[in-house]
Amino acid sequence: MLSKGSVLVVDDEVNLCRILGAKLARSGFSVAAVHDGQQAIDKIREADFDVVLLDLILPKLDGLSALAEIRNLNNNIPVIVMTACESSEALETAKNHGVCAYINKPFDLDNLVELVQQTSVNSTRLHGKSIPDDTTLFAKFQPVVLEVLNGRIGGFYPTRIESRDDRTISLLAPVRDGSLVDISPRTPVRVGLAANDAFYSFNSYVLALKDALDDPVVVLDKPGVIYRTQRRQSPRYKIETDIRYGRISAEDAIPTGFATGKSYDISSSGIKVLIPDFLEPGELVYLETDRCGSVGPFTAVGEVLRAKESNTDDDQYVVAMRFKQLKGNLGSILTD
Repeated sequence: MLSKGSVLVVDDEVNLCRILGAKLARSGFSVAAVHDGQQAIDKIREADFDVVLLDLILPKLDGLSALAEIRNLNNNIPVIVMTACESSEALETAKNHGVCAYINKPFDLDNLVELVQQTSVNSTRLHGKSIPDDTTLFAKFQPVVLEVLNGRIGGFYPTRIESRDDRTISLLAPVRDGSLVDISPRTPVRVGLAANDAFYSFNSYVLALKDALDDPVVVLDKPGVIYRTQRRQSPRYKIETDIRYGRISAEDAIPTGFATGKSYDISSSGIKVLIPDFLEPGELVYLETDRCGSVGPFTAVGEVLRAKESNTDDDQYVVAMRFKQLKGNLGSILTD
């Protein structure tokens, strides 16, 4: 396999470096890993890298200091900050040092690999571009399911994330039959989140069960990686075609005007488009396209799931939608 490029992973969590290294290697990258800021600087003096994955919380020399020295050595190397740091000041400092993107821990491995691929291919265009907003999973106030992996009190408990910091995630303590579930420190748990595209989860263990300002919380060790345990029901296809679209107020409405964009990828259940408008989650959109290769013509009504700035196209947004209606032969083509 030809290498897609070289990646330097800088993180003090040895196991996380091994997981990232294996995942990136399977995706075609050559990978080196170091575990403190000084080692990162030494490694960049020794060799050229296409992308650097840099944690901010590091021993010997912290990530921000290492980043400043990396910029003195090589002002063009793309750096992606991956961090559990909750400090907005630290992230702003990282932005000022010209990092390409940041991704919060815990992060989805597939999303990180996709980001590395985009960065390695488009490093020239990405350098100096504003950092895209991070779409964080397992963020504060998100509803989650806590699975306690203990025979005595084991089971599934709906709860929510109350707070998070650099090292921990705190959940609203679960209740069973009107009483607080007594979860001892070191109890193994699994935390799950049903998102729009998949079910995400991570394994951890309990650090403490303690009182908070309002309600008791379960404090968990904060992992570096999360996993997709259930993928999309419908496979997506990288099909680019011109799209006309317009906002509507109801599924049977017709837009008063149209704008144009391009499809990013398509499945029989939804579509991702690249357009010049930011659309809010929950908005309804009418879409139509003429024949383009094996696709179309088709019309559809989509419900916006999420939208974010494009990493590679200025003044454009990547918008994901779920089909509420679909007319045409698109569904049969994509399920053949």
